Amino acid sequence: MLQDEYDSNPYLQQEVFSASPIRLRWMLISQAVELCGAVEVFWKNGDFAPGDQWLLRVRDILGELLAGITEGNPLSLQVADFYLFLLKLLSEAEQSHDRDRLTTLKELLVIESETWQMVHQKSFADSNSVPTGSATGVASPLMPAFDHYDDSTSGGSFSLDV
Repeated sequence: MLQDEYDSNPYLQQEVFSASPIRLRWMLISQAVELCGAVEVFWKNGDFAPGDQWLLRVRDILGELLAGITEGNPLSLQVADFYLFLLKLLSEAEQSHDRDRLTTLKELLVIESETWQMVHQKSFADSNSVPTGSATGVASPLMPAFDHYDDSTSGGSFSLDV
């Protein structure tokens, strides 16, 4: 996303500032998927320079995702290796304008996005679970589609703590 878009879109700005760490990660991955799609279109039309510029943003996103991985979790090393693999795939695609590698990168990011979307939905469902003794166990459809966390879990940075 361009900085100007962020500055001129108060809804997006509010979404980012109020999002949980899980939702932020999902939003970043989804943005990377969209950017890979845009690069595919640019490269298909022979417009390599604008496509390469968007790949820089994808690289920034992957770097941010990698930086958010914390030690101490048994899965951290495997997840870090996955993001390093994605960065390597990105570099290979970028150097040779290889659309097959770009497609592979996008497909892997789609799977990652779907995974984090499921984690986000489960987290949201868990945070909105009905107290024991309720007959329905179903969250209200009128509840807004954002996370409800205490102030200590929201903010500008996040970490992977699966």
